[in-house]
Amino acid sequence: MLASVNLPSIALYIALLRYVKVHRCTRFPPLSPSNNNLDAAQLVQYEFLINTTKKIYGDTIITEGPDGSLQGPFNQLLYTPTIVQSWTAQQLGAAGLLTSKENEAAVLGILSINRATYGLYAHTLLAQKAGFTLEQVLFMLSGLCPPGISTRERAIYNLAVKLAQMRGPLDQASYNAAFAVLGHEGVEATIQQAAAFSYSAMMLNAGDVCVPQGAEL
Repeated sequence: MLASVNLPSIALYIALLRYVKVHRCTRFPPLSPSNNNLDAAQLVQYEFLINTTKKIYGDTIITEGPDGSLQGPFNQLLYTPTIVQSWTAQQLGAAGLLTSKENEAAVLGILSINRATYGLYAHTLLAQKAGFTLEQVLFMLSGLCPPGISTRERAIYNLAVKLAQMRGPLDQASYNAAFAVLGHEGVEATIQQAAAFSYSAMMLNAGDVCVPQGAEL
């Protein structure tokens, strides 16, 4: 029940709902065929991203606006069309190293620190699709490990939070705690996923990418 979630979590959820209703923005003007503002290189990558995002996300989150423009980090990517496919391959490659639920644990750890608005919207939904409850998601977005998650998920989440907070080498105690559960492969997989999402989150925050029109939580 939401009543058992701490107040920062509830406040965050209310803030998300407020963003859904009133805060829609981006610093990168929307590109789409209907806006007639794509050059030839951008059009190729636009079609690639439209198809890729539909295949990956389906109807779980909004990745296309009413004018056909891409949402989230994807519209912004079209301003550098030469890196679209390598960026996508890197994101998918990192995601393939962990289970979908473990991936979301890492992402929620990053979001607990950087608060990328579109990321908060999208991964509140994607994490539930992966198997977390809304209560667990809100705990993790508030920087707390919730009850009922696995030992691996807890280790991945805690490591991702530490990685997001780093301003120098990761402290030995945090590394040791992660290694004891995940081993070298699991630690590196978590690093890769945390780094991949941090890349996306940096784009989202720099572009001030907000919740798409029509979004509901």
